[in-house]
Amino acid sequence: MAMKIKKIELFHIRMPLNFIFKTSQTNLNYRETLIIKIADETGITGFGEVVAFNEPFYTKETLADAKRVLIEVYIPWLTKTGQSGHSPIRHPFEVHKEIGLRYPMALAGLENALLDLFARQQEKPLMAVVFGETTTTKIEAGMVLGDLEINELLSQIGRYYDEGYRRFKIKIKPADGYRKLQKIREKYPHLMLLADANRSFGTEDISELLKIDALGLMCLEEPLIDTLPGKRMAVYQDLQSQLRTPLCLDESILTMDDLEEAVRYKACRTVNIKTGRVGGLYHVKKMIECCRRNGIGYWIGSMVESGISKILHVHLASLMDTYIPGDLSPSRRYFTSDLIEPEIVVKDGKIDVPQGPGLGIAVDEAMLAHYTIDQHAMEK
Repeated sequence: MAMKIKKIELFHIRMPLNFIFKTSQTNLNYRETLIIKIADETGITGFGEVVAFNEPFYTKETLADAKRVLIEVYIPWLTKTGQSGHSPIRHPFEVHKEIGLRYPMALAGLENALLDLFARQQEKPLMAVVFGETTTTKIEAGMVLGDLEINELLSQIGRYYDEGYRRFKIKIKPADGYRKLQKIREKYPHLMLLADANRSFGTEDISELLKIDALGLMCLEEPLIDTLPGKRMAVYQDLQSQLRTPLCLDESILTMDDLEEAVRYKACRTVNIKTGRVGGLYHVKKMIECCRRNGIGYWIGSMVESGISKILHVHLASLMDTYIPGDLSPSRRYFTSDLIEPEIVVKDGKIDVPQGPGLGIAVDEAMLAHYTIDQHAMEK
């Protein structure tokens, strides 16, 4: 049956953060994203989020790029589907037949909104529609801490440990990454610890990575600066052969071709799959299937984003064979008020996975309006 789309709305939002989030690449004190709302003729709605950043430090696609292509190309095309001379959409994954991966974050946001709508129309949870697998009803929360001074890191770890968190990902850089991780390991010898270098280590810093290897991390994420175009996987192959710690590729995996190359080279032992970065759940599912076939650990990464995107990652983290259940923490850690009801909360170190249709949550449209700085709407 065709999806009968009545109206598509695009909200450009700006959400102040409760703290400055620091990585080796950038500092954030607010988050701008795009929220897509799609309604059918009966009034059922689906929501998705475009998680591109204002500056191209993470991927080349910026928020301005995504906004332009959505307004000028993707949304006008979608509003024409089902009309004279234009084939109807019967399943959200059909957008990938028409739209390529030049702007994956824009595509992912559109596809995610369609999937939420599609699942709600069928009165089924999102994961039942996409994967049809048994999933967990609770996931273990994880905490991401930015590139902070060591005393602040230890203080925050202690506070969150008391709240039930047992897994922490730490943003690091070459100058002091080992020292920080060593201090954490000394104080918390049994903590589940990951490190994310966001491509800040050069080949001259390999000795630092070898020192970090002795600290028993669950994985070391994207350590190397991309200085050898076309040879990235060979460089990571060489590094992984020297390390006991599993290397985790993140920004290096943009497409299935990238993942298959990493598998051929044995360049990593785990992959952080971000829905926005790879272009939506259609591609996420293919990547998970590839990881399962080849014995590569996978987990679903998050970015600094609203609950509309975060709750999708909660659902994905409920798959039974994830390497870790993401790095998900409560809504109120990042924002005074999130966009979803109920917000994401952590109790005894765990997050409940919503069981209702679609994303399983409601969007607080009054709060969405509060954060909106620009808005566009198109109707059939």
